[in-house]
Amino acid sequence: MPSTVQPSTESGASPHPTARADLVRAAILALLMALGAVLAMAITPRNYMSEQHRDDRFANIIPKAFGDWRVDTSIVPLQPSPDLQQVIEETYDETLGLTYRDSKGRRVMLAVAYGLNQHKGMNTHRPEVCYPSQGLKIRSASTRGVLAFSGRQIPVTRLVAGTGARNEPITYWLLVGDEITHFGYGQRWSAIRYGLNGVIPDGVLVRVSSIDANVPAAFALQEAFLKDMLAAVAADKRARLIGTL
Repeated sequence: MPSTVQPSTESGASPHPTARADLVRAAILALLMALGAVLAMAITPRNYMSEQHRDDRFANIIPKAFGDWRVDTSIVPLQPSPDLQQVIEETYDETLGLTYRDSKGRRVMLAVAYGLNQHKGMNTHRPEVCYPSQGLKIRSASTRGVLAFSGRQIPVTRLVAGTGARNEPITYWLLVGDEITHFGYGQRWSAIRYGLNGVIPDGVLVRVSSIDANVPAAFALQEAFLKDMLAAVAADKRARLIGTL
């Protein structure tokens, strides 16, 4: 019978085409992973915007008296629950709460919350979150508006909270770095734009409210108060409240 020829098994034989393709894919994947890691390191923000004004404190920037308004020292601020107070202390680097009164006896409450890193739980002080956590219901859906000041249209959010006979119209805005924006997509996009330049933006939430059953009158009073307050803030510090963009 004819002899049977066995296939060569020499060590120098070329690998199977499928094995070669697997090796190439593995090499490409490893290269892409390495490039991704390098890119991630390159675009990771490292510079805190807050370093530009580390000595600025809102307690010093915002006057205790301006126009027809004076801080009402007879008002004892409502203290948050211990749990909420702990969250605030862990989240913010400065909080300011003052009640102002004018010559007609009308009062406006001002709150400012500041964080070196706007990512670090700014939502905690968002009225839609903060008020319900303290037992007040949101009585009207949030609406967006503008505050006209010194040739600028400052975007603000308005809503009404309350419980029982207490009715509290609220006006607020959010500042991310130098840009006033809204919570949600606007806030995230602002942070991303700064991050692509290697900057970690700080965050400021400015809020005013008043106890008033007449909602339109309350918002009008708050607008007048805010314009007086911003006008009284030193020009070189005003950007800390309304940014430059």
